[in-house]
Amino acid sequence: MNKKAQFIVVSIMVAVIIFIMAMILIEPVKESIDIARNDTALNCSSTVAYDSIAQVTTKATCVVLDVGMFYFISICIAVGLAFVSGKKSITGVLTSIFVFIVVVILIEPVKEFIILARDSSHLGCGSAGITVGTNMTCIFVDLWLFYFVVISIASG
Repeated sequence: MNKKAQFIVVSIMVAVIIFIMAMILIEPVKESIDIARNDTALNCSSTVAYDSIAQVTTKATCVVLDVGMFYFISICIAVGLAFVSGKKSITGVLTSIFVFIVVVILIEPVKEFIILARDSSHLGCGSAGITVGTNMTCIFVDLWLFYFVVISIASG
């Protein structure tokens, strides 16, 4: 029993170290991305119409650079979650990365669905004088996003 507790503490410590390293590396990575985006060869901030192949390639490179920070942070978080959950194999780490990216992509549609379900033309959660059943349904709908994230992280 003692070894299991030690393993959990060490896993959490490794995850915290990965998180701290990610936070330390964010600024240099962001500066490198900014320098690469605003270089004279790329010039990602240009608003010129993209009509040639070279301009389309430049636009694609700019998009890849833009999402690079997101993938850097999400991979660091996913690797930390893999250590906390005890999945230190390459399959476990890749599964954690995949689940994290899927959760991040699906949070927005789930959030919009919750907002739609809570509005005045559906449940009417913001109106005064709603019944106890409607109030409980509103609370249940509010918890969907939380349970979605928790179940996704637990399955990763």
